[in-house]
Amino acid sequence: MLAGCSKPAPEELKTLVIFHHGSPTPAIEAAEKVFKAKFPGTNVLREKDDALANMRKVTDLGKRADIVYTDDYSIIPAVMFPKYADSWIRYAHDEMTIAYAPNSKYANEVNGDNWYKILQRPDVKWGIADPNAGPDGYFSLGQIMLSNDHYKDNTIFKNLIESNTAITATEAGGHYTVNCPENLNPKSARVIVRPDPETLYPMILAGEIDYAFGYMGSVIGEGPAGIKTVALPPQVNLSDLSLVTSVYNRVSINLFSDKPDRKIAITLGAKANGLTIPLNAPNSKGAADFLEIFLGPVGQDALKKVHITPLSPAETNDLSKVPEVLRPLLKQGQ
Repeated sequence: MLAGCSKPAPEELKTLVIFHHGSPTPAIEAAEKVFKAKFPGTNVLREKDDALANMRKVTDLGKRADIVYTDDYSIIPAVMFPKYADSWIRYAHDEMTIAYAPNSKYANEVNGDNWYKILQRPDVKWGIADPNAGPDGYFSLGQIMLSNDHYKDNTIFKNLIESNTAITATEAGGHYTVNCPENLNPKSARVIVRPDPETLYPMILAGEIDYAFGYMGSVIGEGPAGIKTVALPPQVNLSDLSLVTSVYNRVSINLFSDKPDRKIAITLGAKANGLTIPLNAPNSKGAADFLEIFLGPVGQDALKKVHITPLSPAETNDLSKVPEVLRPLLKQGQ
């Protein structure tokens, strides 16, 4: 009788841990809402940080995550293969831009043809993300380096970057190599370096700086209301897949690392977002269930709203290594 009256033990609440950066946040939130309704027994925990910091939490700090997002899929192998991951998913493309506000100096003049001239004016202040912290910064350096060729002015990178920071660049045979030291050492009060671009956008509205480098998903998805963007040509904005080998790949960026055996050298490509399910993910099934929603119409529609272009289907380096439930949403990439 006592056994018949006792209540069954409550089912243990599962957890899904997601490490992500800023720009896909609206799409992650949209997928999370659907996921929670479908899987009420799973609690979703999210940590937002720069891409490299998120990966280092897994590789260096021993933290466990079920999904790790990055704003550059190509650094997943460099940082996490082979011990912590063996596959990546490239799910969207973005484009580089320059953020400003109506109160920015020369806001009524700036455009895709003259932005680099305006940023060189002595009364203009601008900001850039730390390239050693993640893709936000090193994509911006690539954008500026490519401008030398596109605008046929080989002083652009020198005047904007080398004259104002400890970052240097060399050219050999039409290929540019950018070197980022540990201390970027801004040499001018006109240039502000911050860990991520999201901290720069409020400074624009406050009048502390006039412009900031970033990518569209970051500006639209994370920036405050009132922020505007400069439309840049595809030869500079890293959005055109057809220009990867002929244009973007001409720039390489060496990032600082305190451990010589894991120095990261980036060959610039198109701005493409990615993610991985770590090999030691505690809830890999929950990760697959979540990504089935994120990679589908729910996530894609949310990405489009912040000017990020989803890939349909998304791409992976190895279909055999991703969860079976995701394979209909993916194709083999390169």
